[in-house]
Amino acid sequence: MTGKTSARVRIALIKPSMGERLGRPYRTPAVLEPMAIALLAGHTPADVDLCFIDERLASIDFTQSYDLVAITTETFAALRAYQIASEFRRRGIRVILGGFHPTLLPEEAGRFCDALALGEIENIWPEVVADIKQGNLKRLYRSVGSGLQHFKCDRSIFKGKRYLPVNLIETSRGCRFNCNFCSVRSFYGNEVFHRPVQEVAAEIAQLKTNFVFFADDNIAAHPEEARQLFRAIRPLRVKWASQASLTSATDEHFLDEMAKSGCVAAIIGLESINPLTLQQMNKGWSADLGKIEKLLNAYRQRGIMVYATFVFGYPHDTVTSIRETVDFALAQKFFMANFNMLLPFPGTPIYDELLERDRLIFPKWWIDHDYRWELPAFRPEGMTPEAMAQAISEGRQRFSSFSGILRRAGDLAANLSGPYKALLFLAANLISRRDIVKKTGMHPGFSDCELYEEEIHK
Repeated sequence: MTGKTSARVRIALIKPSMGERLGRPYRTPAVLEPMAIALLAGHTPADVDLCFIDERLASIDFTQSYDLVAITTETFAALRAYQIASEFRRRGIRVILGGFHPTLLPEEAGRFCDALALGEIENIWPEVVADIKQGNLKRLYRSVGSGLQHFKCDRSIFKGKRYLPVNLIETSRGCRFNCNFCSVRSFYGNEVFHRPVQEVAAEIAQLKTNFVFFADDNIAAHPEEARQLFRAIRPLRVKWASQASLTSATDEHFLDEMAKSGCVAAIIGLESINPLTLQQMNKGWSADLGKIEKLLNAYRQRGIMVYATFVFGYPHDTVTSIRETVDFALAQKFFMANFNMLLPFPGTPIYDELLERDRLIFPKWWIDHDYRWELPAFRPEGMTPEAMAQAISEGRQRFSSFSGILRRAGDLAANLSGPYKALLFLAANLISRRDIVKKTGMHPGFSDCELYEEEIHK
């Protein structure tokens, strides 16, 4: 098809579900607005009809007709994205795939779409729209530079959808650390890009909610830039949370400004309490438990709740060390904690290492129907896969049990330092407790879709 079309172009934006459990799509009340969709909407001309379907909230009507279907996907949702793309293409509708996973595995993703959008979407979406208007969709669109140079989002695309009352805000992209299990470096490269602070403050001032989540990989990666942000948003009197490295707690003045600007919670990637494991992860620091506890206490003293994340599956990890880590998390009275099984993402050093050593049980777990959320995708060295899965499952249950929640509620300095935080603590923990149950048994994709195995596993 060539030549300019006369009718208005109709484009569907789709956020796929991760998969299903017991034959039913995975659903959770803890659904956040997908930032990538707001960015696409913000860079779409007014003469284009946009339709947004979030499959985490509602089913897709494949009988609808569109000039283009754009699907953004991360790795766990890749199989479902391929299934959706294949069904639309079977009906003669063109599909473009973008996001982290297609960028990391373009050859695989390319088999299920008419076009690929690699890298950050803002720089290439206007060209995609212009091409679809002309009927000349290219096979490949590759972003150059950072989309933060042309940042523009339109949250009206979310109207009527049941998201948590939290607005996601981007102030930067990329991370200066290079953890070997993380795909951020593979996507963004070595640089960290920042938006102008006053632009961020102006965006927050226009929001209808007073709670924001800064979707940065590390809000404290560049302390001086972070301080400028804290000072700019302090007069707005918003409450906020974000990811931060524990090293930010070494500067008490930095934490003071962080707290005064409205920070109520920080997601800290502790990953391990074993210094040897931290070194293997390529973490930028390693410390004994005494120093870790001191830094964590610096957050608590300022009323900042700590959401800690841990990763298990490295050579020094054992069933005993997993139990000890859960003991540590309970003793620290963390607001929340994720006890994650090491999941080797394509494009990361750890994936390449495990593949080379023939330790992957599911080499392409993201498109394998036999894989389940609670199963190891590889054979660890310090225990059997079954033992690791059992230890992590028991740890999750122990931490999120009613007795575990009650014990952690005893942190009066942060978790229960006021009515708002007490409500946030209770709601987040009850949702997390329910979500663990709903994810157990979940596998990638939907089982009732017709995708030929030979095509998936080429």
